[in-house]
Amino acid sequence: MVEKNVAKNALGPKPRLKFHPPSNLVIDPRYQRSITQGTGKRLIKRIVSDFYWPFFGVIVATDNGDGTYCVIDGQHRAEAARQHPDVHSVPVMVIDEMTLAEQARAFVEINQNRVRLNALQIHRAAVRAGDPSAVEIDKIATSCGVEIPANNISSAEIKPGQTLSIKSLINIYETFGPDRLKATLQTIMNAYGDTTGDLRAQIFQAVAIALGDRPDASEDISGALATSDAVSWIERARSEGKISGISTASCLAQLLVRPVKSAQKAAG
Repeated sequence: MVEKNVAKNALGPKPRLKFHPPSNLVIDPRYQRSITQGTGKRLIKRIVSDFYWPFFGVIVATDNGDGTYCVIDGQHRAEAARQHPDVHSVPVMVIDEMTLAEQARAFVEINQNRVRLNALQIHRAAVRAGDPSAVEIDKIATSCGVEIPANNISSAEIKPGQTLSIKSLINIYETFGPDRLKATLQTIMNAYGDTTGDLRAQIFQAVAIALGDRPDASEDISGALATSDAVSWIERARSEGKISGISTASCLAQLLVRPVKSAQKAAG
């Protein structure tokens, strides 16, 4: 049993590493999260389908003293291992029997004392790992003069051509393909290549939508975009979008192609 009153600087009981069958790992629902639906269920499915030992890590559990081990950290991986037909044992860092309160405290400490990766860091790592999509997105951005920083930076530090909106670039790439992403970035850079803070998510999304409506109007869309800064465009689109019942990006796309449509109508 782990001592309850341990000095603040004590190391605590030293765990032992052993391999155990996934069937011997149990979950205590009194402090653990539900993994039977939603995000947890999808994560387990992905771990099973993409199972790779170097990515699995080590399960942290406490010895129940009856041949079972209560998982403190790693319940999604433990369940994925249980479902995988070729995984018969997993590495477990076993801590001597703990009370429920001690288990819950360990669960909180382990999950709180983590620095979560942001989207920029994940993208940079994916590029270094050779992920095809991440590499292509990075190449497209670079070819258009767009820089994706490795970490978040403040608005005061951001430079022309830099964007923190990597999720929007990924979304455009996955939704519309690499050609649309490149056209979107080229169009925006023609308008905002020398400014700072204008390469924003809603701008990327709106221009991608606008180019889908008017693929040959990149120059006109750039010209329209350059008449105002990104924040002003977004505020206007958000306000008008609420009235029309459409998203900010969709409304902004309509605003950007409106002059093109008007000119074509007048010419026709």
